[in-house]
Amino acid sequence: MIPAHAGPTARTVASGVLVAVAVAASMLALTSIVVPGGWTRAGLVGIVMVSVTTVGSRVVIERRARARGLRARASGSAWPSVLGGVVAAWLVLARFGGPTADPTVFVTPEHVARVVARLGEAGEIARSEVAPVAGSVPMGLLAVGGTLLVLLLADALAGALRRPAAVGLPLLALWCPPLVLTGRVPWGVFVVTVTALLLLLTLDGPLVARSRRQERTPAPVRRAERSRAVATTAAAAVLAIVAGLVGSASAALPGGPTGWYRAFTTTGDTIRLAEDLDILRSLTERSSSVVLSYDTGSESDAGPLRSYTATAFDGRRWQRGEERGGREFAAGEVLWPDDPPAGEAAPRAISIAVGELRDDKLPLTIDPREVEAGDAGGGQWGYDPARDEVVGGLTDAGDSYTLTVHERDLDPAVLRDAPAADLDAVYTQVPDTVHAGDVEEAAREVVGPAETTYDQAVALQRWLRDPTRFTYSTTIPRGGTGDPVWDFLQHRTGYCIQFATTMVVMARSIGIPARLAVGYLPGDRTGETTWEVTGQDSHAWPEVYFPGAGWVRFEPTPAQQTGSAPAYTMPRVQGDPAAVPTANDLRDRRPTAASTPTEDASPTASSVVAATSVVDTGLPAWAWITSGTLLVALAGGLVLLARRRRAAQELDPEIAWQQVLTRLASGGVQLPPATTLRRAPGAIASAVTSRSGRELPPEVLEDLAALADATESGRYAREPRRPEPEELERLTGSVTAGLDEGLGTR
Repeated sequence: MIPAHAGPTARTVASGVLVAVAVAASMLALTSIVVPGGWTRAGLVGIVMVSVTTVGSRVVIERRARARGLRARASGSAWPSVLGGVVAAWLVLARFGGPTADPTVFVTPEHVARVVARLGEAGEIARSEVAPVAGSVPMGLLAVGGTLLVLLLADALAGALRRPAAVGLPLLALWCPPLVLTGRVPWGVFVVTVTALLLLLTLDGPLVARSRRQERTPAPVRRAERSRAVATTAAAAVLAIVAGLVGSASAALPGGPTGWYRAFTTTGDTIRLAEDLDILRSLTERSSSVVLSYDTGSESDAGPLRSYTATAFDGRRWQRGEERGGREFAAGEVLWPDDPPAGEAAPRAISIAVGELRDDKLPLTIDPREVEAGDAGGGQWGYDPARDEVVGGLTDAGDSYTLTVHERDLDPAVLRDAPAADLDAVYTQVPDTVHAGDVEEAAREVVGPAETTYDQAVALQRWLRDPTRFTYSTTIPRGGTGDPVWDFLQHRTGYCIQFATTMVVMARSIGIPARLAVGYLPGDRTGETTWEVTGQDSHAWPEVYFPGAGWVRFEPTPAQQTGSAPAYTMPRVQGDPAAVPTANDLRDRRPTAASTPTEDASPTASSVVAATSVVDTGLPAWAWITSGTLLVALAGGLVLLARRRRAAQELDPEIAWQQVLTRLASGGVQLPPATTLRRAPGAIASAVTSRSGRELPPEVLEDLAALADATESGRYAREPRRPEPEELERLTGSVTAGLDEGLGTR
């Protein structure tokens, strides 16, 4: 670390940097219980911004105090912590208080209300789910807000209260959740945090520190202190690494890594469908835990089970808006947004047993149904007809409910003859993106001569499911146009979210009312009449509205993931199959460099339909530019600080006296170790005369005595008498020149 004789500014900066490093490393420990994503970058940026604010303001305040001749107090000013708190509050409100997951610049009272509501959602998620949970907006808010609060407390302890030994206490707030829930923290987090805390202890606080003038020590002491600083830094790192290795080795012992925390936790894996769906996110492994199982009493499965629907799409994310309760419904009531369409098939009962599903929405069939929930989820369920959802309770393992399904007769001829829908304009609204016109043009080329809503929807489905045109993959390539849907139509690689969203947007662009549905595929058969659904079956699909039939599912995701498309969507399009553009057709209209927006819509890491692992495909260009600018500014500040320190050292009496001793040594003169500063001028004069036979001029002896007196005052006086810089330079020059002439070393 920095030597003990370093100035107060360097020590303040070093203390702030060490606190920031320790907090940043501790925050990364949370990634073992909250899936990393945009919140991790927001947290790191927040740590940098708050640390720069607190450290910068503390340096300014302390310098002004020293300039006025005020002595160091036992505790520093509270203003740096206040300013840091203002910056932290703005960052949290701007990043997590907006109507969407995108950050804003200006904050309003609505931002505060949303943050409070999302903190409540985060608490509900923490109580109902098992780690690791999805890095959703509420959980990101909880993680980043908690991290910045810990940073402010740690910075106040180290910088304002001068208690670096207590900095580790607030850090426990970031370490305890992963320790309790998983029994460990990442090895690198442990090493970095412990090293930073140990180095904090090597910084002498102002309670024991001397003033800047009193910190000047002889050169041998300085060299020893530098060696001690290097040794301390190395020892801290080695100690942290050894402790980390010991901890890792203990994990191999039976029961070692998990035994102590099992009293606080339960095992298992829970599933909750994410509602903040971002079509730029990549998907990796989904949970294999059983979400639910069901018995149809026949050889037919239940079909897809829908949990919720989404209508509002901002060009990148699907938003559901504020949560709302449903109306009460009676036993035996057929739940359907409109009058249930008549069907020829007899109703069939499906008994569903909840596994690891923890959700406030019941998965339902996509056909009209009666729901008998009993005591499942506390029995507090209501029906929302606008979204066709049963909401209100919270499912738990062992819950069960029964659906009595009234299947619709979805005949292609009937759907083709359905009249035009008269729905709210929100179902045909498309985001105003830079390539909205290109998406519409592509949609019209795909549907070709098809005239009816049904034929156009089938044409879009058939085109998107074509494996010669599109590739199913859980890793999304980076886009560069600023329009995620148009990006998908260029690289043509994705999974259900991309396929379903693209079909919804393309359908809406040509006037077809459509929405997104999220739920589960039918699952795997486990008996003659039973099936199991796991997190691997989580899925999203588009639904198109037909008067008289209601919302009808289509399946644009390739067959390798979903199997066959719905039977009612399989007939040929009216007349001959519609001519659809090939890959080359759309590639000809891909944007050029001149029309490409400068902002990079890069992927972010998160979970998608289920709680998942993540693939972060990189940072956008602005993040690299901002980081590079901050690093350059930091490097420039350190260089400037180093130069100013060197300049200050040249004017120090201790440095000047060391120059005198160096000149004497070059002339073969060594003062006895017991020589005091008060006797040094006479001893030097005698030694020069004895060595060369020349006497020092009287003015040189006067300057030598003045320099020795200033050095003695700086070392021992309560209130040191320090010459002005110009006078100190004159004294040093006069004495060294006189010694050179007297010893003949010039």
